[in-house]
Amino acid sequence: MKTKHVKKVFDIFATKVVETAKGILNATGKNTSGNLKDSLGYHLQVKDGKVDLRFLGAPYASVVDEGIRGSKSSAKAPKSPFKFSGSKQTVNIGAIDKWVVRKGLKGARDEKGKFISRKSLVGAIARKIYIFGIKPSNFFTDAVNQGLKGLPRKFAQAYAMDSAAFIRTVTKEM
Repeated sequence: MKTKHVKKVFDIFATKVVETAKGILNATGKNTSGNLKDSLGYHLQVKDGKVDLRFLGAPYASVVDEGIRGSKSSAKAPKSPFKFSGSKQTVNIGAIDKWVVRKGLKGARDEKGKFISRKSLVGAIARKIYIFGIKPSNFFTDAVNQGLKGLPRKFAQAYAMDSAAFIRTVTKEM
């Protein structure tokens, strides 16, 4: 059975999810370098009545979406499957340093007015992330939930159209 209508519905759904996720990333300020946004996409294959839809993204996309629990506190992301444990080296210092540069954060001053270098600032941010974690952005989860709202009805209509076309083809061959 040909499933061109079902494929079209899932194609529209996946495109909408990806575009919504990109918009949420921009709106929440989670798109500093643009790499995560640029990595988002999907792969759709409809064959023999089976739908294979996979969303694509950078390896860290799920961590940005679901957050990460800290080593000492899970308050920021209590439901996240990710957690810092072991050494503090699990925090990506290089990525934090690049983020600090992109955000334009120069060295700062502490409460006594003493200058703190960028390297020390990066270390302090990494330590705080390691202990307290990262709050989830839900950029992808929210995009999927928005996309799912009309999908069941549209899918049923598309499946009915594909089935009707199949029945017309089979009855012509009889």
